[in-house]
Amino acid sequence: MRWLVTGFGAFEDVSDNVTSHVAPLMGEPFHILEVSYQAVDEFLTSLDPESFDALLALGHDKRADRIRIETLGRNVIGPRPDVRGYLPPSPQTGSDTVPASLWNLIGLQDCDHWTISEDAGDYLCNYMLYQASKTFPSKLIGFLHLPPAEVVSLEEQSAGIRELMNFVQSAVGTNLQTQG
Repeated sequence: MRWLVTGFGAFEDVSDNVTSHVAPLMGEPFHILEVSYQAVDEFLTSLDPESFDALLALGHDKRADRIRIETLGRNVIGPRPDVRGYLPPSPQTGSDTVPASLWNLIGLQDCDHWTISEDAGDYLCNYMLYQASKTFPSKLIGFLHLPPAEVVSLEEQSAGIRELMNFVQSAVGTNLQTQG
């Protein structure tokens, strides 16, 4: 399975976004995006859908105490402008919600390493999940919110993410064998 991982750069009072450190640790092709609506749109528009099977986007949550698996993208944009000072209209054209298709393949439960969420917020993380899912409906799309490195080390976060990726990889292999 061909993975593509994204992280985000600095924003607001987050000068060192943990996702910009974790994304490269995954050992897969990755991109670090500016925390702007236009940067997300340009990135998604530039992607060749034949170049990846699964897109795993990472976002930072300074309040998190473990990895948060976001299972739903919502068609909502909150009142905070991006790092360029831009705030697009809300809602966008499209359905109210889209599921994160990556997590549909595996049975997820809260554990010591992660928790499950249906609320990716109303800022760039949610926007990335929602837009990626709309743009690539036939691809596996997922989003994870990561805690600060002071709360969960980069090594522990990358190990937890790799475990999730392995679960997905195994489920995809099982589904392909069942269909074949």
